[in-house]
Amino acid sequence: MSSDISAIAAQVQHNCHVSDANFGSTFSLCGFLLRLRELYKWESGLSPWEEPEPATLLKWIEDRESFWEPLFDQEFRPITWNGTAFDPFDAEGINRTLRPRGYVYGAGYVTGMKPSFFLGELVSSKTIGELRVDVVGKELARDLFTSPAMRLENQIFARRQPMTAFLWGHLFEMKHSALNALQFAVGQYGVSLEELRRSPRDRASSIVAMAHAELDIWIHHELGEVFQEGFEVDTWREIVGSHAGTPVEIYARAIKDILADTHRHGLLGHIARHRLAASLAFYVAFLPPFSKILFPEILRAFKVFRTSGDWESIEDVRKKAYERTRSLAASLVTLHGQQAAKGSDWVRERILAELIEPLGVLKKSVPGGTGGWEVPSSSQGPAESGTSAGRP
Repeated sequence: MSSDISAIAAQVQHNCHVSDANFGSTFSLCGFLLRLRELYKWESGLSPWEEPEPATLLKWIEDRESFWEPLFDQEFRPITWNGTAFDPFDAEGINRTLRPRGYVYGAGYVTGMKPSFFLGELVSSKTIGELRVDVVGKELARDLFTSPAMRLENQIFARRQPMTAFLWGHLFEMKHSALNALQFAVGQYGVSLEELRRSPRDRASSIVAMAHAELDIWIHHELGEVFQEGFEVDTWREIVGSHAGTPVEIYARAIKDILADTHRHGLLGHIARHRLAASLAFYVAFLPPFSKILFPEILRAFKVFRTSGDWESIEDVRKKAYERTRSLAASLVTLHGQQAAKGSDWVRERILAELIEPLGVLKKSVPGGTGGWEVPSSSQGPAESGTSAGRP
């Protein structure tokens, strides 16, 4: 890596540190600690299946928290190269300079309106319609938030390292509710889940190959986000900006993610059209808790599919879910439309009472930014994958 790229990486990493120092509270405590562990692995050059010694990790976390203290309330620095200072959110301008050198940069706002940045090696580029897709290999700078696939306007970033870590995390954790789907998915690749978990180092090439293949499929979640008809861009930004860190944001993101996946050009539409059985199984295995509540039909349909192989039933479920979720999005947008007259607090309470509480998912939490309520996370699926970059 040349000295000028190293200098840019250092600048990007500084902004990553500032974001982590000031927005770490965006995550739940459990999510925060898991992300710290993944960040430590990345900084230490460990593979996703290599676990650090607990004492070493704990000491690193303590040191990192001390390192963050002087960064509280700091502003992000411009990215300077060859005498030109770029706004750190001007990814398009920075990439005009970086791409010819074989690198790509991403910047935007993600869940909880946390600013997120990365710099990585550009593996390949392609266009799908008017969208540019950059596949990112080794990452040179990143923050606590990583997402296998992200969209910034008409730009999609497909990040291989986060995808591999994400896939292994689910294989290793192997929740009971996802066991059958995971076994089915990896079986389509000719390997067994037990072998992968027992000897990940020996099966590393299989894990990486699956991650890369599925990442190519997950790009279609981002395409679905472009085409979904539930939220206009400005309205979407107002909703997540007004309710960042609350159950309303989690609900809105879950709705939008299902809209994206169930659109005919989205992830499930692509999977059904090309009959990608492994990807369907991974989709079901990775479905976040809140999405399972909003989209239970796919769980029942997959249970039947495992023995029948009936793609028509999957397509039927997709179409019906898209129309139902459009209706949910319309209700959310209608309530949001009263914000100018009645204020965001009133709107938030109405959304909670009319749209979220009937789902039976709210539980009382300690007072805080969520308005005293918590809902199941909407992250860790194609949609955390799919949490779009950009402003916001």
